[in-house]
Amino acid sequence: MKFLSFFVTLCVLVSGVFAANEGKILYKTCKGCHGVDGRHVPYEKTNGVLAGRNKLELELIIKAIYDGNYTQSRVNSIMKKTISKLNKEDIPVLAEYISKFKN
Repeated sequence: MKFLSFFVTLCVLVSGVFAANEGKILYKTCKGCHGVDGRHVPYEKTNGVLAGRNKLELELIIKAIYDGNYTQSRVNSIMKKTISKLNKEDIPVLAEYISKFKN
């Protein structure tokens, strides 16, 4: 029984590490405009700063851009193209990773 408990705990920890690494990999295409820490102001649009936003907000924005329904501001064509390459399953992973950025 101890082994099973240990194995389950280990699997949970490892899956968290893989999710964090996957988020970091997904963010590589974003950091050219948003910066390595999400603080850069792309194209001088202050609403493009990602640092300090929570996971839900980020996920909703990314999903809206992915679906073509984002109307808060003009979305750069580069961003639309980049987000369109994601899978739906990637969106919460990316949002979780970005939500760790502090402003």
